[in-house]
Amino acid sequence: MLLAINIQNSAITLGCFDRQGKLCVVSHIASESRQTADQYACQIESVLRLHGCEPSHIYGAIICSVVPALSGVLREAAEILCHCEVVNVSSGVKTGLSIRMDNPRVVGSDLVCVAVEAAAKKRLPALVIDMNTAVTFTALDETGALVGSIIAPGMRIGLESLHTKAAQLPSIGLARPHTGLLGKNTMDAMASGVLNGTACMIDGMIGRCKKQLGDNLTVYLTGTDAELAAPYVTQSVRRADNMVLYGLHRIWMKNKRREI
Repeated sequence: MLLAINIQNSAITLGCFDRQGKLCVVSHIASESRQTADQYACQIESVLRLHGCEPSHIYGAIICSVVPALSGVLREAAEILCHCEVVNVSSGVKTGLSIRMDNPRVVGSDLVCVAVEAAAKKRLPALVIDMNTAVTFTALDETGALVGSIIAPGMRIGLESLHTKAAQLPSIGLARPHTGLLGKNTMDAMASGVLNGTACMIDGMIGRCKKQLGDNLTVYLTGTDAELAAPYVTQSVRRADNMVLYGLHRIWMKNKRREI
């Protein structure tokens, strides 16, 4: 199996693909900057075994990271656990993607992964909205080239900011309000503001991107918070779970250096 690791600021997503390219396991662990490679290796091993995946069956690993401090640690953890070839998505790795940005070498690896997957779907032009700690918008033109991106604060950042910057607002988890759009209490009002506010931002961004990329724009919604936000988005979007993981699998297939 291939182990795909997507390192985000708040969580690390693990995915295992079989030899036919089927995504068999998806799980999440917390991002902890103080953990060592050995600790991560033990944690990943426990998660894989929980889902019936033996680490000895893993023939390779590929990593996408937006947390530079964790990239090397998770690479070492994968090597300790699987004794296998590990690919880091960075400059020099073959993606098959044309990147028309000011400095293609510094484009986030998560943006590259979702763009690779979107280009493979061949519904172009396309916009991928990835909802995690940040909400990123990755745009592909009609040729499949990555032509630009937008980065906005994610919903959890919004809730955290409200709590830390406004003295009377409590710390709450991200959940749908019980009372609809107009909150009847502080917690529902905060939840509504974050969910509906983010959905309105997404709707508005899609409209503006269509003006630049064309009305035939295909929009994909992915990321850990996509399921929660999707009912509040009024623009036409396609739910596409785990686009980063599928992009990682495609990139691995382009870069594997030996038959497995």
